[in-house]
Amino acid sequence: MRLFEKSKAYRIVAGDAAAGRLSHAYLLVCPDAKYLREWLKELAALIMGADARARRLIAEEKYSDCRVFPAEGEKAGVAEVRAMLDDVYIKPVESDKKVFVLDNVQDMLAPAQNKLLKVLEEPPENVHFVLGATSEFPVLTTVKSRAKRLDLSGFTEEQTLEYLREKYPQRADLKEIAAVSGGVISRAEELAEASAGADAAQFLATLSPAAIPAASRSFRDRAEAVRFLSALRLLLRDALVLKTGGAAPLSAADPVALRRIAASFSAAGLVRAQDKITAAEKNLKFNANVSVCLEELFVGILEGR
Repeated sequence: MRLFEKSKAYRIVAGDAAAGRLSHAYLLVCPDAKYLREWLKELAALIMGADARARRLIAEEKYSDCRVFPAEGEKAGVAEVRAMLDDVYIKPVESDKKVFVLDNVQDMLAPAQNKLLKVLEEPPENVHFVLGATSEFPVLTTVKSRAKRLDLSGFTEEQTLEYLREKYPQRADLKEIAAVSGGVISRAEELAEASAGADAAQFLATLSPAAIPAASRSFRDRAEAVRFLSALRLLLRDALVLKTGGAAPLSAADPVALRRIAASFSAAGLVRAQDKITAAEKNLKFNANVSVCLEELFVGILEGR
C-alpha cells in the first residue's frame, strides 16, 4: 500500500537511511491492527534498501535476511524470541543487513519482552529490529527506551479520501467516511464496505437468548465472522449516533430498523456492545473457537438491552 509512504513514520526512516544513520531498532506505534504487519515489512524493506524482488519476498515473509515474528495470527512468547535470537548472530545471506520484524509487541508478555533487552541494546553490526504495537502502554519502558519511536495515529483526511476514492470509486459518501474514520484505514474500509449493515440489523432485531446457540454456530468460518462483526459494530455505532442526536448514519441499515435498535438499547449498552465486539475480534485473531467467542459476545450484547 503506497499510502504508507506518505506517513511521517516512513519519511523518518527514509531520511535516516538516506543520511546513513539508521537506528538499530524502531518501534512503530499504530492503532491500525489490520495493516500494522504490512507496514512493518515496508519499513524493513526500506531499511534493507531492497530491490523489487527483495520487496516482494519480504512482503511474502520469504526473504532470507528478513525474519518476521511471530507467525501470522500467533502471539510471540519466550520460545519465539529465543528462536529469533538464535538467528541474530548468523551473517546475512543475500544482503549486507539483517532485519527482524516483531509484530504486535503489545501482546507479548513481560518475560518475552525482557528477553529482547540485551540484543536491542547491543545488537550485532548491520542487524536492525522493527517492532510494531497497536498501543504503547503494554510495551515495557525498557523496550521503548531502546528503540526509536515512530507514531502513526492516522492519515490526514485528504490522504484517507484519496485512498478511498481509488478503492471505492462507486461510493458518493467518501468525504463523510474519511471524516469519521479518524485516518485509520481499516476503519475507513469497514465504513465503505458497510453493505452488510442491513443483514446485521435483521440479525440484531431477532436476537434473543434462545436464539444465541444457533446464531453463534451459523458462521461458516473465522473470516465470515470477522466481516460480520465489522458490520455489527458499525450498526451499533449508528444506533448510538441516532440515540445521541449525532451525524447521519453510515451503515446500510433501514432507518426504521435502526430507530428500533436505538430504542431497545441504552446509550451505555451500545457503547459496551461495541467494546465487546472489539474484544471478540481480538480473540478471533488469536484463534479462539469461533462459536464460543460469538456466543459470549451475543450474550454480552443482549445484556445492554
